[in-house]
Formats: sequence, C-alpha cells, structure tokens
Amino acid sequence: MIINITGATGHLGMKLTEEALKRVSPENIVLSVRNPEKAAQYEEKGVAVKKADYNIVEEMIEALKGTDVLIYVPSISFPSTVRIAEFEKSVQAAEKANVKHVIFVGFVADQENNPFKMSPFFGYVSRRLASSNLSYTLVRNAMYADPLAPYLPELVERGRLLYPVGEGKISFISREDIARAIIQLAIKPELHGGRYTLTGEKAYSMPELAKVLSNVSHSTIKYNPMTVEEFASTYDEPKGFGEVLVSLYVAAERNLMDEVTDDYQLITGEKTEDLESYLMHNYKEK
Repeated sequence: MIINITGATGHLGMKLTEEALKRVSPENIVLSVRNPEKAAQYEEKGVAVKKADYNIVEEMIEALKGTDVLIYVPSISFPSTVRIAEFEKSVQAAEKANVKHVIFVGFVADQENNPFKMSPFFGYVSRRLASSNLSYTLVRNAMYADPLAPYLPELVERGRLLYPVGEGKISFISREDIARAIIQLAIKPELHGGRYTLTGEKAYSMPELAKVLSNVSHSTIKYNPMTVEEFASTYDEPKGFGEVLVSLYVAAERNLMDEVTDDYQLITGEKTEDLESYLMHNYKEK
C-alpha cells in the first residue's frame, strides 16, 4: 500500500509523516510537497518526496501516480476561494492519476450556518468529492490543542483568556492524536468511506478552559474576553487574518465548535490525551 501525504512539511503533515513511519515501511510512503528541500530529512529515511503544487495539475498528476491512499491536507491559504481552486485542481489530478482512495483532512466548522470565513471551503469539499469518481473518507478535526501551549505565556502576562466566545464551548484535540487516527484510517480499508469527527472527550466552556490554563501555568487566568472587533484587530497578522480568526470564535459562541464524539476511540481503540495533560507536557514557561 502506497500512502501519499500532501502538505507534509506543515505542522500536521509532519505529524502524519512521523506517525506513518511508525506504522509502514518508508518505501510505502510518498510525500507530495511544494518545496522538496523542506522534506529532505524524510528522503534520507527512504521516503519518496515529490514536488507537487496544488495549483499545477500536471505536477500533481505525476506526484499522485501509484497512490493507494492519498491523505489530503489543505493549505493554510485564505480566503476560501484560494483553497477551493487548489482543491478543484487536486481532484482533477487525483482522478487522472487513478488514486484509489482519498482521505480528506477537514475541520468541524463546516456547517451550512457556520460564520467561520473558511467554512465555505469545507462545504465545497464534501460536495465536490461526492460528485467526483473518487473513493473517499471525510475527517473533521476539532480545534487544535497545540497552539494553546505557545500562546499561554501571553495569557499569563495578560492574566486573562481573550476569546470572544461568550457562553459557547470548544472541543480540542492535538495534532499528534489526529495524526495517529488518520494513519490508522489509512491502513484499515474496512474503515474507508466513512465520515469521522476527531475530538477530545470534553468541550470546554471558556471559564473551564481558563481554569485549565491556570492550572498548567501556575498562574491566575480569568475569562475576560475581548470584543470581536478588538480581537480581530489585535491578531490581524498577516493582514486580513484577524477577521478570519475571530470568525472561528463567533462560530464557537453560536455553539458550532463543541462537538464531542468517540470516533477517535473507534478508529484507534484508545482515548485521546486529556487537554490539561497535553498542555502540561508541552507548555514551557518563559
């Protein structure tokens, strides 16, 4: 079985590659990346690295030839129209390369009424795959737990959790746990064709999250949110990203980010790492 991973030099892509190397032989792994030089360390381990720009169909076709399972990790490009164009070309390439199965790595903020600025992309993906001739599996991830650890020193300094979520809740999962589940999906054909939502075992209200962050940092962090406008302005880097980011917390305020499932355990037979435990292992005090 040849597993082909796109976006393998990104944060999640590297976790997927590392997990794949634990489960299958290097010769059964292909990394399709825009910049092969960034994946040189994997090539040294016997993994095939192919140049593949989502926007160049011919390049993608060549990279995807011989693929049994394609794990498609979208780019972090915005607005949605950019990702949609990339995915459209990738579907065309996958069809022409006769890819046997596609695992699309998506996000929970894909509901029709979700205000998240990237939601249109995820809505497009499911419909586009349904209208293709590809066999596919849809994966929806909860919010990444990973960014909380490097963000925590700023919150300690401020003494407040800033997310404009109101009474909403958010479920979290680490990239490591996501990667473990997705690679298990890739190597278990009996699970192909489903729709899986990967979450932790609990959705946190913002006061609950503030308490977890306080425990981990040994500091007092209270839930004292910014306004939507203030948050978007504060975190507007790169330019225009603040509006995208804050729309995610508006979605959470509308109770659209609090899904909790047992899909991770169904796939792996294990439980996800508890958020507080994860942060304890990954938080570094200044």
